[in-house]
Amino acid sequence: MGIDLTGLRALSFAKRVYEFDFRNTITLARQEIHFWKQEYDAVQKDFNFEYDDTVALGTFCEPLLRKFGAENVASIDASAFEGASIVHDFNLPIPDNLRGTFDTFLDFGSIEHIFNVAQVIDNIVNLVKPGGKILVATNANGFPAHGLFQYSPEFFYSVFSKRNGFEDTGVFLIWPSNPKQWHLVSPPATLKRRNEIPFEKQALMLTFSKKIENVSQLSVMQSDYDDSWTRFDSGIREHWDRESISRWKKMLHNLMNPYLYRRISYLFQSFQVRRKYRADRVLIDPDTIDPIDLMKHISGSTTSDARQKNT
Repeated sequence: MGIDLTGLRALSFAKRVYEFDFRNTITLARQEIHFWKQEYDAVQKDFNFEYDDTVALGTFCEPLLRKFGAENVASIDASAFEGASIVHDFNLPIPDNLRGTFDTFLDFGSIEHIFNVAQVIDNIVNLVKPGGKILVATNANGFPAHGLFQYSPEFFYSVFSKRNGFEDTGVFLIWPSNPKQWHLVSPPATLKRRNEIPFEKQALMLTFSKKIENVSQLSVMQSDYDDSWTRFDSGIREHWDRESISRWKKMLHNLMNPYLYRRISYLFQSFQVRRKYRADRVLIDPDTIDPIDLMKHISGSTTSDARQKNT
C-alpha cells in the first residue's frame, strides 16, 4: 500500500486533469512513499514543489499530499499499527460523523485486501461530499496471490455511474512492463459489449471519478446484463442458439483431441482479444494529455477516426 511512480503521476494527473481539491483528503490505510528520487526527477516538471526528505522512500504520504495542497489528511484502517488517524474496519459501515466529510478519497492498493466489497464501495461513496473526487489504484490482472480480489474496469464503471451520483469516470490500465503510457478503457455500456482485455498480461488499474450528488441506495448492475434485461422487458427476446455455432467449430470438435482443441481455441481467443483491445482503448500520456480531449474520450463524443489517431 503505497504511492509509487505510477501513483505519483496519478496524483499529478488528478490535480491537473480532474482538478482534485486535496484540502480535505482521506486515504484508505496510511500510504507509504514507494517512489525513488530518480523517479520523482523524471516527472517533476509538472510539480510546483521540490523533492526533500519529507517525501523520501519509506516515509508516509501526508507531507507529499500537503505539497499537492492538502490542509487536512486523515487515514482510515482496521488497525493502528501504521498510525492511521481513524481506526475502523472498512468491512463495516463508517460512523455517521464521517459521512460527506472529505473533498478527496485516495486508495493506492488497499481495496483488494478487504472482504466486504459492497460495504467498501458504500463507505468510499459516503466519505466524500458532493463535488468530491475519488482515486482508486488496484490490480486488474496477473496478481492472483496479492490480495483477496482483482477488479475489472466494468466494476468501477458500474459503481461510479450517473445512476449512483457520479460523472466523468475514467478507468485506465497500466502495464507494469511499460508504465509510461496509460490505456483509457472504454466503458462497456458505450461499446454495447464487454471489454476485451489481454488476459496474459499483468495490469494495474487507476479509476478517477467525481461525485455530483448523494443517492439513497447504490444500484450496481453489469452493463451488458442491464441492457439485455431492459431489451427483454421491452419485448425483445434474445437468447443463445446452438444452431449458431460455426461449422468449423463443429468440425474441429469432431476431428481433434478435446485438450488440443482447447489449447488452439485459447490461442485464437487470445489473438482476438488483443485485436479488439487495441481497437477499443485509447493510449494517453498522463503528463501531457489535454483535459478537454480526455473528457471527450471518456464521454464517448470522439469519432472513431480520432480514437484511432490516439491509439
